[in-house]
Amino acid sequence: MLLTKFEGITFQNQTVYISGQAFVGCTFTGCTLVLREAVYHMDKCTFERCNWHIDRVVMWGNADSIREIKTLVTMIEQALEQAIAAGAENAASGSAITPPGGGGGTDA
Repeated sequence: MLLTKFEGITFQNQTVYISGQAFVGCTFTGCTLVLREAVYHMDKCTFERCNWHIDRVVMWGNADSIREIKTLVTMIEQALEQAIAAGAENAASGSAITPPGGGGGTDA
């Protein structure tokens, strides 16, 4: 199966269908990533505040299906760890992190 390749692209605040695509060095920020029953490839991508919609059949006794799910979960966990580490670095350096919605504070 031929995959459509995206390389070095930033996706922001959009729904991205992962199935049938290859993503190399891409950045996903605030996206909903949809993965269904099809081949895909992701390499050296970063994820920030993304939601995942996963629609996969895991066949009983099929080690490949289980391995694919484990790989996906590992990738999501790594993205979360990176986000936590970046938040800790920002806090240590005194950088402000603006919450979703722009902070909502009022000036006196």
